[in-house]
Amino acid sequence: MRRIFKWLAGFLVLVLAVGAVVAGLGYTALRTSIPAANGNMEIAGLEGDVRLVRDRYGVPHIEAQRQIDAIRALGLAHAQDRLWQMHVLRMVAQGRLSEMFGKPTIETDVFLKTMDIETAARRSLEVLSPSARLMLTAYAEGVNSWINRKTRLAEMRLPPGFLILGVSPEPWEAWQTIAILKVMALTLDSNMEEELRRLAFANKGFTPREIDELMPYGPRDNPPPMPDLRQLFPIVAKQASVAKPSGDSAIEGLAWDIGVDASNNWVVSGARTQSGKPLLANDPHLGLTTPSVFYLAHLATKEDGKVRNLIGATLPGTPLFLLGRNDRVAWGLTTTNLDAQDVFIERLNPENPDQYLTPTGWADFDKREVVVKVKGEPDFTFTRRATRHGPVLPDKYKSVSEIVPGGHVAALQWTALAQDDTTSEAAVDIGTADTVSDYVNAMRKAVSPMQSMVVADADGNIALVAPGRVPVRDPANLVAGRAPVPGWDPLYDWKGWLPFDSLPMIENPVSGALATANANWLPAGYDKLITYDWDEHFRQGRVEQLVIGANAKHTPQSMREIQADKFSPALVQFRDEALAQLQSGAGQEQAMLDALRSWDGQMLMDRAEPLIMTAWWRHFHKMLFEDELGKDFSRIGKGYMDSLLGVLRGRTSRDWCDNITTPQVETCGILLAQSFAAANSELEKMQGSDWRKWRWGAAHIAFGEHRPFSSVAPLAKYFTVMPQSAGGSYTLMRGRTDFREKNPYYNVHASAYRAWYDLGDPDQSQFVISTGQSGHFLSPHYDDLAAKWAASDYITMTTKREDYEQGADGAWTLTPAEKQGN
Repeated sequence: MRRIFKWLAGFLVLVLAVGAVVAGLGYTALRTSIPAANGNMEIAGLEGDVRLVRDRYGVPHIEAQRQIDAIRALGLAHAQDRLWQMHVLRMVAQGRLSEMFGKPTIETDVFLKTMDIETAARRSLEVLSPSARLMLTAYAEGVNSWINRKTRLAEMRLPPGFLILGVSPEPWEAWQTIAILKVMALTLDSNMEEELRRLAFANKGFTPREIDELMPYGPRDNPPPMPDLRQLFPIVAKQASVAKPSGDSAIEGLAWDIGVDASNNWVVSGARTQSGKPLLANDPHLGLTTPSVFYLAHLATKEDGKVRNLIGATLPGTPLFLLGRNDRVAWGLTTTNLDAQDVFIERLNPENPDQYLTPTGWADFDKREVVVKVKGEPDFTFTRRATRHGPVLPDKYKSVSEIVPGGHVAALQWTALAQDDTTSEAAVDIGTADTVSDYVNAMRKAVSPMQSMVVADADGNIALVAPGRVPVRDPANLVAGRAPVPGWDPLYDWKGWLPFDSLPMIENPVSGALATANANWLPAGYDKLITYDWDEHFRQGRVEQLVIGANAKHTPQSMREIQADKFSPALVQFRDEALAQLQSGAGQEQAMLDALRSWDGQMLMDRAEPLIMTAWWRHFHKMLFEDELGKDFSRIGKGYMDSLLGVLRGRTSRDWCDNITTPQVETCGILLAQSFAAANSELEKMQGSDWRKWRWGAAHIAFGEHRPFSSVAPLAKYFTVMPQSAGGSYTLMRGRTDFREKNPYYNVHASAYRAWYDLGDPDQSQFVISTGQSGHFLSPHYDDLAAKWAASDYITMTTKREDYEQGADGAWTLTPAEKQGN
């Protein structure tokens, strides 16, 4: 949720708090809030003793007789290491940021309270099975045992975030785990953004084909022709205005590009490996944060006489191993980009604005007053409205009021707002799966967000499945989820959900390998609508080439090499087209052009070519589209490489290269020369006049944003993890830039977790996260994994006690409350 905190720079309350921290706390005092390496603690509800060993990287290895006790201990470990992160996530889920940050976050809270994730999460808890509810309750008990613990003399109870802002954590509740999963869905389900973009572009008078050129489909997609949105609504085309976004509220700072999610996963069967057993790899890509979104952990239990290990990546605030393995099964996820959202334009009753039009006539909005509590300010009250489709989007969200025709509002229907969401139960159940079939059956309970899941078992089976609640749309609905639709026309209403057995799935393919990278991977002949808003196809093509197309048998080394692949097929294609059409001009040094021609497409830290090409791409994209789009240029963010390639290859209906603000007619060759010169001028200011000394790594800093202290200059250097990094927006070793005005080439979106699993020798599997295990900036485990992550290195996480105890930080002994002191 990087986007939630993008606008906190200069936040006065935090700046003032810095002085209080420095004056009143000090280094020694702050260190006392780092949990001790060793300890004893009683936890109410424990049914037996539990041992929690932290290895030399701070990874907890939890030994318990029963799974539910291990879950309690995991809650304790999360609270010890990540309590601030967990607190911020649940405040996001509840729309309560303003209680901590004050007035600047009111509009964000209005949006979040409009979504009403809290109600959906509370009611979903009620429909879980008793055993699943018990697990979430046990986790909350573990968290609260740390929050409510007795502290030592002179020990600070809470980590620095609470002390700086002067807030205290409330007790953790079981429903908050479900709410955090829905916050993840808010990040990953992004079709609403795509729909609003298309309507905004239609507002400017662009034709359906021109909109497709701005937001192109992939080569495997075959969407129906988009209806002219100007015929669906009373739209009056608007001329492009000044390019700078209006920024009239905090919501305007929420980036339009959160839908450009990315991850890689693949699995190969034993027939394709040297060991004869499956290999599986996964690296989910998210906005980089400090600490990492994920937290490594291992649970070892002996329930009913059966030894079970569960190891991998957990999500703090939940007891769930979203990524990882047990003793027999391994799994990995990527975002499917399911079209799980539709925006409905609702027509207001001109005689009664409290009503909207339905297929059967006017209906009253579901309305209620909602209070946002604001730190240092009076409460802010707004009216939340909802229609039969879902909540009405606030006017300031993505400037909706400027996009939607007058006399109308926009309502959102979204699968994640379901109040019978059993996704958390599915995620609990996969931990005990013994086979691929067990895993798939557990996923029948998944609702949102849909993920493309690769899975393998010790028997040699592999599969790719995308579980979740998929809306069924009328075949006559030619918009097909790509743009807002009239809410009063029943043609556009959802008709139900795809049955689980109709969801896309591939088991034990003849090729012996499966791979996804957020683009269209659907099996040949699959005819159900999942989405037309897939991610761009370049990484998908590359991962299929390296995994499925490999001639040699795969090994653990090939898994590592593919995850570290830094080749950018997109930039190579842009380079070839751009150099072929570049018109000669000032500042074009022949040696530089020769270097670009011979560049091998590797986005390496110590090379100049990746920086030159990325800067050229940035400036060409801006010059190409900003004149037509005006302030709406911000809606396409870094844009789509296929848009640029379509223009350069002459496949567009409009002459995008001509700058409509000048009297002359610019060709693409002229625009390429102008953008090349602009890029070189920018890079000279950044890294000096000798281009041979320019380095991609120096500009491509992996910016692990701390929430919110990366936005506060006096604190940023202490809280932000920022290693140099390789890769780029279109490499398997992801390192996406977002072309922000300040630090445009920072890596802001990359693998939060990277792992590969060997089903032939599971304890040799390797893992890494982007920062360290601890969320405390003075802990040695705050950033100790960042260098390994940046270098495509790993740690080996084993289930063997003799291995993880070697060089361990220490151990905690946890006992039932009634046994303490006996």
